[in-house]
Amino acid sequence: MAMFAAKHNLVIIEMFQGGSHQDLIRQLLTLAPDSTLLTLTDRKWHWRARCGPLQLLPQLQTISRPVDTLFVTSVGSLPEVVALCPHLQGARKVLYFHENQLVYPTRCEKDRDFQYGYNQIMSALMADLVLFNSSYNLESFVGNIDAFLNKMPDYKPKGTSQMIKGKSHVLHFPIEFPLKRLERTVPEILHIVWPHRWEHDKNPDDFFSSLKSLISTGHKFKVSVLGKTYQDVPEVFEEFKLAHPDFVAQWGPLESRQEYLNHLGTCDVIVSTAVHEFYGVAMLEGFWAGCLPICPNRLSYPEIYPKECLYNTTGQLTKQLRQLCKNPGLARRKWEKVVVKIDWKLYSWDGLKERYKEVLGVA
Repeated sequence: MAMFAAKHNLVIIEMFQGGSHQDLIRQLLTLAPDSTLLTLTDRKWHWRARCGPLQLLPQLQTISRPVDTLFVTSVGSLPEVVALCPHLQGARKVLYFHENQLVYPTRCEKDRDFQYGYNQIMSALMADLVLFNSSYNLESFVGNIDAFLNKMPDYKPKGTSQMIKGKSHVLHFPIEFPLKRLERTVPEILHIVWPHRWEHDKNPDDFFSSLKSLISTGHKFKVSVLGKTYQDVPEVFEEFKLAHPDFVAQWGPLESRQEYLNHLGTCDVIVSTAVHEFYGVAMLEGFWAGCLPICPNRLSYPEIYPKECLYNTTGQLTKQLRQLCKNPGLARRKWEKVVVKIDWKLYSWDGLKERYKEVLGVA
C-alpha cells in the first residue's frame, strides 16, 4: 500500500451511516477529529445507492476550499460526488468497499440491477486507492468486472479490471474487541447464537431448518436470534418463534452494545448460514467472546476461519450441532483449539489503526 505525506484537510463521506459503516467512521474520527464528515442515514439502501450524491449536495456545498484527501465508501457514485463539488476534484480519493454488488445474490441473474455494479466500477476507476475488507471482496469484485461489463450491447470496454486491480488492497474492517472475556462454566444445555441481519441474504431458512431437525430428533438446546431487523422480515423467523418458544433464550436485538457483548459471552456456538458475506463482524465478535464458530465453506469465511469451523452442506451443519447438543462442553474444548489459530491483530482496531492513519494521510 502506498505511503502518503500527512494531510490536514480531510473529508469523510458515508452515504449509509449505520451498522459497521457507522462503526468504521466513528473509529476514523478518533484518528482525524478535525476532518469534515458528510453522512446520510441508513435508510432505503437502494435510494442511497442511486441518489446519494444528489441527496448529499447541500452538505457538499459547505466545502469551501480544496480538499487534500477524500475517504468515501462504495455505497454511492464517487464520480457524481466529485462532479457536484469542485473542491474534491484534486483530492487523493480513497474508496472503501464493505461489500460489492457484482456478486450480490439474486434469484435470477436477469433481475440484477446493472446500475449498482456499474456505479461501483466507475467509483473504483476514479479512486486513487481502492480498499476492501477481505480478500474475497477484492477478488470477487475485480474478478467479475470484465464479465459484468460484457453485458453491454456494444462498445464493451477492455482491460477495466486490470486498471482497478493495480490500486486495490485488502484492509480489514477494524473491530474493537473487549479487553477481557467473561468467565465460563460448562453448560448443561447448548446455547446457539445467530447474530445476523434478519434478511434473506443471511439465509435464515437453512439455519432454522437445521434447528427444526434437531428438535424433531429430541435434542435440547437454546437459541438467541440477534441482529438488526427491517420492515420486510422473512416469515421463517416468526414461524419458528411461534412453533418453538421454549427453545428461545433471546429474540431480537439487545438495547446496547455492552448488553450484546455480554450476551455473546453466555453463548457456546455462533452460526452463519449466509449466502452473502464479505467479512462478518458479528461472527468474529462472537468467536472472540468464546463462541465456537460454525460457518459455511464459502464467501469470506475460508480466509478467516480454520477448516475445523467450516461446513459444506446444511446436513453437515446439523450433524455438528447434533454432536454439540449431546455434549455441550465439547464446544468450549473445540473453541480453545481454534481460537489460537487466529492472528487477531489482523482484525482488531489496535492492530490496524496505524494502517488506517496511513490511508487517511494522518500518520
